[in-house]
Formats: sequence, structure tokens, C-alpha cells
Amino acid sequence: MYIRQTDLFWGLNQNVVNRVMAIAEREAFAQGDVLFHSGDAARHLFILAQGEVKITIDETGRKVYTGNRVGEAFGWGSLIDRANYGGDAICATPVVVLKLDRDRLLRLLDGDAESGYLFFKHLSRALGGRLIQAYQQMADNDVGGNHGKP
Repeated sequence: MYIRQTDLFWGLNQNVVNRVMAIAEREAFAQGDVLFHSGDAARHLFILAQGEVKITIDETGRKVYTGNRVGEAFGWGSLIDRANYGGDAICATPVVVLKLDRDRLLRLLDGDAESGYLFFKHLSRALGGRLIQAYQQMADNDVGGNHGKP
């Protein structure tokens, strides 16, 4: 998998993309492995190269998002000044990711203002899409007339 397959890096300067690839660590995980827990220090952005990752937000293991598309990014809280991850990332299948150190990635993006702008523009689009998906999921759960009431 190449970084260019990731929506976040579309249109960025090729030199920046090459430098991002140079700092990316490829890691494989087994089904059931945990990439990070809620409350862990948010130090990495993960790019999915293979498999499926389930993101949960509470101890019940309630899924809030499933990443299963090659090039999909998660752990983005590390890039928006969150000290800790807000959920758990659990491998639903065997998984391969590219792991990017937050500090190294941000330094690269700071070095090319246009690429940094495009990267964060793509990130905001992805987060907006996930937010809309979460709203739709909540609305679907309320269809029975519950309207959030126990």
C-alpha cells in the first residue's frame, strides 16, 4: 500500500509524500489485537493497509465506527491536539497498518504550507463524513420512537 492511496495525501507535494512514506512504519496485527485503548497517549496516526478495525467508545465494546477501506485513517485525535485517544481500536480481522508518528508527521507538514493545508482540509472532510455517519446511526437507533429515552 502506498500513502498516495490515502485520501489524506491526495494532491500533496510528491517530496512530502515520499518523506511521509519514509517515516511510516508497517505493522501487522492479529484478529483481536488492540491498536490503542481509550485514554492511551495519542501519539500515532494509523493508515489501514489491510483488514478491518473496529473503533469503540465505551467498556461495553459498542462499535461507533468500522474502518475497512484500504487507505482509511484512524487515530486522528493525535493530530488535533488531543492528548489521549477517545476510543479503543480493535482488530476485527488480521490487520496491516502504516503507523505515523504524530510529531514527525506534523514537522513534515509544517515544512510545506500548501501540503499541510491540503492534508488538514482532507482530514476535516473525512471527519465531517464520519460525524454525519454517526448522526445517521443515532437517528436509525431512534426510529422506534425512543428519541434517546431509556
